[in-house]
Amino acid sequence: MDTIREWWGAIMAATGLGVWLIRLEGASKSALREVERLEKQLDADRKAISETRREQNEMLREMRADIKRLLERSSSRRDC
Repeated sequence: MDTIREWWGAIMAATGLGVWLIRLEGASKSALREVERLEKQLDADRKAISETRREQNEMLREMRADIKRLLERSSSRRDC
């Protein structure tokens, strides 16, 4: 009984440290899951932005072609 009283502080400190380490491990696992989720979200966003940019470039190509045709028509009508 006297031994327990002598080492009571060290036992409680070791127990507290163990509990703290377990909680720290849980927090780090949670943080890693969140990082993985954010990386997946970022990849999905990049793909969506890339697709949107591709669509916008195609639309701009079509608009340039239309403008070019309109300018050619207007210049040919002036020549007549």
